[in-house]
Amino acid sequence: MKKLIAAIISFSPALAMAQTAPITDVNSLTYKLIGIGNVILYLLIAAAVIFIVWNIVMVLIKGSDPEAKSGAWKNVGWGVVGLAIILSIWGLVNILTNTFRTTPTYQAIPNIGNNVSNGGIPANQMPVVQ
Repeated sequence: MKKLIAAIISFSPALAMAQTAPITDVNSLTYKLIGIGNVILYLLIAAAVIFIVWNIVMVLIKGSDPEAKSGAWKNVGWGVVGLAIILSIWGLVNILTNTFRTTPTYQAIPNIGNNVSNGGIPANQMPVVQ
């Protein structure tokens, strides 16, 4: 038990993604969210494929019982439908991203302050909103 706790504690920064660079701007946040979304998508695809394969094995095991066999084939069909939905959502997101060109770019984001050297707006030139 102590070894398990030690392993969890030692790997917790990797699980929390604490070893990566901090989020400093919108672009790094976008890349972080895209990475998290891709990991979730890969896990969903893997789960769907495992579900399909498991039910095909169940069809082979329950060869003599026609009712159980038809139920397993129904589950295989639903697994294929689920996998198709997952992949179509992934494709739809890529189509929307490429259509509206929302891929992150490395442009300097203007900041408010006295530091004009990095593209900031000086405080004395800020527009006044009334």
